[in-house]
Amino acid sequence: MSNKHRLLTTTFVFALMMVGWLFADQLREYEFKTILPIEKVEIEGEFKNISHDGFRDQVVAVIDGGYFSLNLDAMRAALISLPWVDDVSVRRQWPSSLHIKVTEKRAVAYWNDDAMISDRGDVFKPEIISHQLPLPRLNGPEGLHNKMWMFLTAINKDFLPMGFDVVDLNLDDRRAWSLHFLSENMPDKIEVKLGRDHADNRLIRFVRVFSNMDKFNLKNVAVIDFRYPNGFAMKIKNNNTAIKHVLVREA
Repeated sequence: MSNKHRLLTTTFVFALMMVGWLFADQLREYEFKTILPIEKVEIEGEFKNISHDGFRDQVVAVIDGGYFSLNLDAMRAALISLPWVDDVSVRRQWPSSLHIKVTEKRAVAYWNDDAMISDRGDVFKPEIISHQLPLPRLNGPEGLHNKMWMFLTAINKDFLPMGFDVVDLNLDDRRAWSLHFLSENMPDKIEVKLGRDHADNRLIRFVRVFSNMDKFNLKNVAVIDFRYPNGFAMKIKNNNTAIKHVLVREA
């Protein structure tokens, strides 16, 4: 056999091998995706803020493969990236089903105007925030949400026994603290100014003074300012219009 014939034969055999390999690869892809498709999806979870139908649509959108070829890790990563999803597990059920278990995030506070904080301390941004949940609002510089949540937790330990409900906690660009709280016997929320330095010590002073409510009538109080070294100031509304300033020295 001449060299030319050997070259033609080798080329022909190589071409047949390539065609066979491509055909087998396409056949495997066809078998896994078409002959063994995912026909049923079971979703388990207690949904309060996630739409069951909407989540199912997200699941269907990320199914890329059949029963054997589906990448479960990639699918889980796509689903856990959804705003309200805290955790998700994905497993196959023979012969053509998926079982998905979802745990929803538990929000503990609003963060600025466009986000929420979960009980794990994570900031997440739902597409729509209704602001109807009875949660406190934290307003502060980005990256300081955990610090603010820890301070709010400390405040609530003293405020809740006093019957005070913190509506919001604020930390401005100068790192000055303030908050608003409500009580059952007060028609309007009251602002408390703690300032930038020694805010925790000023909070202790506030609790010491106002834990005995017989001393003060807070019904018409608008602002309580504890930024003074030896006392505090109050702004009191008269007939809901005029403001009177009162400076109180601590004993």
